[in-house]
Amino acid sequence: MTDTVAHTRLLFAPGDLRGAEAIDDVALVSALGDVETAWINAQAHAGLISADARAEAVEAIAATTRSLLADSAELETLAADAESGGNPVIPFLKAVRSPLGEDASRALHKGLTSQDVMDSALGLLMARVARQTHARLDVIAELLVGLSEAHADTVCLARTLTQPALPTTFGLKIASWAAEVHEVQSLTPRIDYVQVGGAAGTRAAIREFAGTQTETLLREFHVQLRGPDAALTSIPVPWHTDRVRVLNWASHLTQCVTVGASIARDVLIGTRPEVGELALAATGGSSAMPQKLNPTSAVLLHRNGMRAPGLMATLTSTAAEAIEERSDGAWHAEWPALSELMGLAVSSLIMLQTMVEGLSVNPEAMRKNVDAASPGIFAERLNIAFGDRLSKAEVQEIINPGGVPVAALTAALEKHPTEDEETLDLAGFFSPENYLGDAEDIRQSIIATINGPEPVSLGLLPFASRK
Repeated sequence: MTDTVAHTRLLFAPGDLRGAEAIDDVALVSALGDVETAWINAQAHAGLISADARAEAVEAIAATTRSLLADSAELETLAADAESGGNPVIPFLKAVRSPLGEDASRALHKGLTSQDVMDSALGLLMARVARQTHARLDVIAELLVGLSEAHADTVCLARTLTQPALPTTFGLKIASWAAEVHEVQSLTPRIDYVQVGGAAGTRAAIREFAGTQTETLLREFHVQLRGPDAALTSIPVPWHTDRVRVLNWASHLTQCVTVGASIARDVLIGTRPEVGELALAATGGSSAMPQKLNPTSAVLLHRNGMRAPGLMATLTSTAAEAIEERSDGAWHAEWPALSELMGLAVSSLIMLQTMVEGLSVNPEAMRKNVDAASPGIFAERLNIAFGDRLSKAEVQEIINPGGVPVAALTAALEKHPTEDEETLDLAGFFSPENYLGDAEDIRQSIIATINGPEPVSLGLLPFASRK
């Protein structure tokens, strides 16, 4: 151990520092202290302990927390001591209890189990992270809406399976990104995280010492952690081995990472010099090739997208392995996976916002690429409009590169006259602006949905309305 620098692995994953503060050891220790303090205060409000015992215990929790947060060596000692009991709650309580008198010592953690405190602390961190992701997603969606409006008429290539497909607008492409971001935001989960079940999820010890004040105690603990509004909701039942809510949290975090990675993939393609459609303000250089300007933020977002699935898989496994009244390892395996996902979600959204803010668009390059892919990108239109008159070979001849498609189409149609044929104006047939379908209507529909009232769902946290 060292007295100066706590062990971290942030150099292995550039960009993770942006999300580390939300879920590092300091954050967890603070959350553990918050949970134990809430339980002491709840006992006092329920009339189960004296004001003096409450004050003594609360001050000891605060003092221990301050000491741990101020000294990285103490944090490392706490981590080492956590090994014997399998969790950090046990050595944390030992440190808090050492200066306490008898009454305050008995009140500390009374009736709880380590899982109650660890689950509630992780839930507290998750609630804070969810508020961050919700707010950040809102900002990103608004940035994308503005960018979409600015490029509503900018024609670009739609690519399918990496190949030129049809003309579209960059405004619609960005609106599609915004739709993803908005959907992730709208699915922000309810963070009903308070865990209090006692040693085996029956609250037997709590009922034993609290008696008729048990409901008051539980309600006050709920309020202490979640705020006054919690008084209006039901007291959650113990969920020691019901880990569906943890999967729900993890799903949201994974979606935050995934939406960033997906948008970054499009940006990475657009910033390739041979494509030249996009550029980023924040770029990184190369240690060996000074001429390079690497799209680093997009690269790191893409990297995060490849890290998240393994973490989600771990949490799926731990939920499936949750057995009896406390799991033998599955519960413990959640903590590193969930905490890393929290950090990835926060860092990904910060980098995504930075990337979007620094994104510049090159409409001329987009038009150049559309023209280079023409007239091949009009094969579908030819088949729809004239498939009953032209053979596949004739269609292929019309869309061959280097030809004059209007003249070729005119000549081909003259070979297959119809009885009621009208004079066709084919001058604009191969203009991409004339084959955009409902692109603008779809774009406007997406924007209207994002700018509209926020949907009300019983499954969502009561966040403030966007508008």
